[in-house]
Amino acid sequence: MNKDYLFLKNLYTLLDSGYNMEEALIICDHIMHHDVIAEMLMKMQLGEDLQTIILESHMPKLFLEYFRFFQNKNSLSEAISKSLNICMMNEEYRQKLKAKLTYPLILLTFLFLFSIFVVFFLLPQVNQLFTSFGIQKGVLISIMFTFFNLLPLLIIGTSGTLIFMAFRLIIALKHKSYRIIEWYLRLPIFGICLQKYFSLKFALYYQELLQEEIDSATIINMLNEQMTETDLKIVLYEINNRLSEGEALEDILEDFEYFDSLFISFFQMYITNPTQKDSLSHYIKLTYEQIDFWIAQLLKYLIPAIYVFVAVFVITIYISIIIPMMNVISDI
Repeated sequence: MNKDYLFLKNLYTLLDSGYNMEEALIICDHIMHHDVIAEMLMKMQLGEDLQTIILESHMPKLFLEYFRFFQNKNSLSEAISKSLNICMMNEEYRQKLKAKLTYPLILLTFLFLFSIFVVFFLLPQVNQLFTSFGIQKGVLISIMFTFFNLLPLLIIGTSGTLIFMAFRLIIALKHKSYRIIEWYLRLPIFGICLQKYFSLKFALYYQELLQEEIDSATIINMLNEQMTETDLKIVLYEINNRLSEGEALEDILEDFEYFDSLFISFFQMYITNPTQKDSLSHYIKLTYEQIDFWIAQLLKYLIPAIYVFVAVFVITIYISIIIPMMNVISDI
C-alpha cells in the first residue's frame, strides 16, 4: 500500500469512528506525516468545504475521480472508503499483473541483450575469422547472419511500437479523443482491453446508482451530467444522445462497440429482470477472474515459447558459426 492510500485508509477509519475532520487529520499526521495534511488543515481554518478540500488535494487522480462521484451519495467517510476500495482493487490487480509479467520480461530482456552481444561482439569476430581462413558464406549462412543483425532491431521496433501505441491511447483517454479511441477499438488486443476498461468502469458507477431505485434512462442522464472529468464521458454522451433520440437501451447495446459481450449479456439480463440488481456486481467479479485466466493462459504459452526461441537462436548460432569453422579445420 503506498503512502497516499495508507493516509486515506487511516482518514476514513477515524472519520467512521466518530472523529471530526480536523481531529482525524491531526491523528493521521501523528501516525504518518503526509504533505497534504498541513494544506488540508489550513484550508479548513479558512472555512472551505471538506469535499472541496479533498478534491483540490494532491491525491491520486483515480481516487479523486471516484470520490467526485461518491461524495454526493454517501457520507464523507463512506465516499472515501468506497473510492479507496476501488483504487486498492485496481492497485492489487496491477501488482499481480506486474509480478506475473516480470519473469517473461526478464527472459525477453536477456534475449535482447544476448542478440546485442551476438551482433556487436560475436559476429564481427566471426567475420574476421571467416576472412582470415577464406571461408565463403553460403546462402543459408548469409540469411542467418542477416537475421542475427535484424533481431535487435526487430525487438526494439516491436517494443517501441507497443509502448508508443500504449502512451498514445493513454493520452487519448485523458483528453477524451473519441476518434483515436474508436480507431483503437478496431484493433484486436487494444479493442478487447478498451471494452473491458469501459465496461468495468460503467458497471461500477451504474451499480452504485441502482441502489437508489432509479430507472436506466435517468441513471444514464445523471452519469452523463456528473461524469464530466472522466474518460467514461465518451460512452455516456453517446448513450444519452441515442436515448434522447428515442432509441431503446436494449437496441443501443446490440451494436455498442465500447462494451464487451459479457457485460452486454449481464446488462440485458438486468433490463429483462430489474430485480436482479446484483447482475453488474457478478459481472465485475467474473471479469476480474476472466482477466486472471487470460493472463495465466498467456504466460502458459509465452514462457515456453521464449525458451524455445532462445534455444533455437543458440543452436542456429552454433550451426552457422561453429560448423563452418570445424569443416575448415578438418580440411587442414
